[in-house]
Formats: sequence, structure tokens, C-alpha cells
Amino acid sequence: MKHVFFVVLTSFFSVSMMAEMAPVYYEGFSRCFDEEDENYGYTGGNDNLWGGNVATAIAIYQDAPEWDFTYCNAGLQCLKVGTSQKQGSATTPEIACEGEAVLSFRVAPWEGDSLFSLAIQGGVTADKTVYELKKHQWTDITIHISDITSGKIRITFSSMYKHRFFLDEIYVRPVDPTVGVIRSLDGSSVDFGLLGRNYSAATRTIHIEGANLKNGISASLEEGENNLFRLSSASLPDRGGELTITCLPGAAAGNTHGCFLFLRSKDANTNAAVEKRITVMMEVANIALEGAGTKTDPYTCSDVITLAANEGTVWTETRYWVTGFVIGGVKRYNNLESGNYDGISFTDKRSLVLAASPSETDDNKYVTVQISDNARAALNVVDNPELIGQKISVNGLLLNEKANPLYLGKPGVRDVRSDAHYIRPEKKPLAIENTHAAMQENQKAKLILKDGMLIIIRPDGALFSTAGIRIR
Repeated sequence: MKHVFFVVLTSFFSVSMMAEMAPVYYEGFSRCFDEEDENYGYTGGNDNLWGGNVATAIAIYQDAPEWDFTYCNAGLQCLKVGTSQKQGSATTPEIACEGEAVLSFRVAPWEGDSLFSLAIQGGVTADKTVYELKKHQWTDITIHISDITSGKIRITFSSMYKHRFFLDEIYVRPVDPTVGVIRSLDGSSVDFGLLGRNYSAATRTIHIEGANLKNGISASLEEGENNLFRLSSASLPDRGGELTITCLPGAAAGNTHGCFLFLRSKDANTNAAVEKRITVMMEVANIALEGAGTKTDPYTCSDVITLAANEGTVWTETRYWVTGFVIGGVKRYNNLESGNYDGISFTDKRSLVLAASPSETDDNKYVTVQISDNARAALNVVDNPELIGQKISVNGLLLNEKANPLYLGKPGVRDVRSDAHYIRPEKKPLAIENTHAAMQENQKAKLILKDGMLIIIRPDGALFSTAGIRIR
């Protein structure tokens, strides 16, 4: 039989109060096992089997009735949610509680999958509701639920984008408003994502809230691998505040590094110890990049493509500089439904296509750029045809709302939106010299796009091709 772990209780309750705060709801799927070792499919999860022909049991014996299951199976004393082709969900029955509550549970990914989400009906939470899980291990998660005004809640655990996961040990406990508590408004883990050559955030700020405490909140890091993390402060007021965690250089590539952040205080009434533990993780990329993503050392187009293709990359909301030669814009109007890349265009004002060389023709080596707001007038190729073939640098995000590193179906840069987010050649009229007898020496002219072709127009209205042949 499996063991029940109560470690998560220290996140919200003083140690002396743990035994008194009995759960109002518990589900452990403890009856999902083969009593006579017959192969009924009750495998996976608690036996450290994470994929393949496991968790095939159709009969799900929950401890508490009235769950709603969609595309779920039973593992070994746990639940498996989702299939390889269908998004699954598991919704608890109505759970009676008032005001505030604490939800804790264990979750682990199916082999090769990683994502899951939860939704709460009847209450709200400031904690994370979408998680990316670590392969081959259970993760203990604690969620604080507030504003329970109807006296009941239901919780739905869902697979995302056909990702599957195992679920176990679901507790809901009331919050005693008089007991000292330390909460993290940013969730129970800090993941810096994938660190390459200055890739991903170098610092993370988390928001801590304290209630019914005295003598302040002390903050300390468990000694991690090579002391790779540093805190901005060792103490916070009783009410909490902000803490910044910084990644220090020196981590070995290809490894994952981590430690615990401990937040400690005392209950204002009982003087009992109160503690919150937060997991700090950093994964170091084993990839070679040409640039650093800075203004003076920007990523190349090759770097952006490498990062987009690197499995396990966690895209952060950090802005990076990227440099490349302008090939044109994105032709996307032949495919209105998807809006994806469909070739090069010289008529789109909202996008750019960059490449490592102005003569590049392999569209697998192209990088797309989203231009918007104040940057659009200076960067679109319709109004700035002289940019075609020129090298520019742009500053933007390498992500979207689904952590997808593509823009219009290709590795891309988003949110280039002001004059601080680009470096382009100075805009000058084209000086026409003695390249053709029909053109006057040093006559000022400019380039325009007509029917997808670059054309030189003189101030007197005469039109020439770039080869110097008079058109009109």
C-alpha cells in the first residue's frame, strides 16, 4: 500500500496546528490495485512506470463518489488523465468549505508529456493554474483558494494539447484565519527555464504574502549545486513583500540544478514555527549559440532557429536582440484560416522575414518578425523598400501565449513595437550615379515597389529598373 505524505501542510499551517486541521476532502484512488496480482491494468505512476502499456484499467474506484471523468483510466492507486489523441479531464464532486481553503495534490507526467492545468469553480486562486512537469517524478503542488462564497467548490484537472498525466493524493483543507501563514503568490516553484548563452531570465522576482505572523519572515536558500543562486534579501516584513532570485554563472551545460527557498516565521498567537518551501530550478542548455541576445551581441537567425528546435526550451518573457538581413515580409493571405507563412511578400506591413544572408533562398533558414505599433512605419518593406537586402537588428520576445517559439509557423520574434526595439540603416534617398546614360549624374531618386519589383523613381517622374533600364 502507498504512503500518504503531509509535507505540503507546512506551506500554509504552523507545525503545531497540522494535526488539528483535518481535511474536508480526500481522494487517493487507493482501491485501484490488483489484490491477486492479476493483470487488470492497475499499473503506472506509483510503481515508477510512466508510459507504454500501463494505466489501461477502465474501472476507476475512487474513494469519494461523484467524480466526472473524461478520457481517464486508473493507474496503480492513482488516476491517469488524457490519451494520446484526446484531451482528458477529471472533476471532483462538490466539496463543502467556506471562505478559504488549501488544495494539495501530487501529479506526474506521462512519458514524453509535460503539461496540465486546473480550474476551480466556486473560488479563485492567485497561484499558478498551468504547470510544466518534470519527467519520471511526482510533483507536490499546493494551491490556495479564496473567495468561496457559495460554500462549495469543484476542481477540474485537465490535460493540455493531448498531454497526459497521473494524479494522486488530493486534499482540501480549511484555512484557519487565526493561524500564521506564508503564501507565495507565484506558485510553489521558481523555474528559470533553459539557460543557454544568456538565454532565459537571469533573475526572477516572487511575491510573498504573510498573515498572523510576528518577528518578520526570514528567507534562505538551501545550498545548491556550486551555489548557483542568490537572494536579494534575507528578510521580509510580517506582511511579506518581493524577493528576487538571481542565477549565478558557472553551471555545467546539459545539467539541471536546483535548491529550496525556505521562508520562515512564527505564529503571532502561538509562537509556533511557520514555514513555506519553494523549489528553485535551473536547466542549462547544451547548445552552441553565435550571439548572446544583447544589443551589442545579438542572436543570429541561426540562433533563433536553434533555440526554437531545442527540445525542452522554456520560453520566458525576456526580450532579446536578433540580427539578420531583410528578405521581405510574410505572404500569408492565401491561407486566411491559419495565417501561417506562405512565402515571401512585398505588400505586408505587419511582418518581416530575416535571414543570415541577403541572397538566402532556403525558407527553412528564415526567421519571421512581428512588427507593430510605432515600429511599423520604419520597418515595413512597403514604405521602406530600401530595407530589402539590408542588415537590421530587432528586439522582441521569443514566445507567444502558448509558449510556442514560432511566429506565423516559423521561428520568430514578436512584439517589435517602438523605436527602442530596432536598429536599421539611416533612411536616405538613393543617389543615382552614372550607371546608365538615361540617368543624370547624382540625381536624387528613391526606390519603390511596384508589382513585387523594385523600381527607381527620379524626382522628374522617370522610372528605371535597378539595372538602369528606363521603364517610363
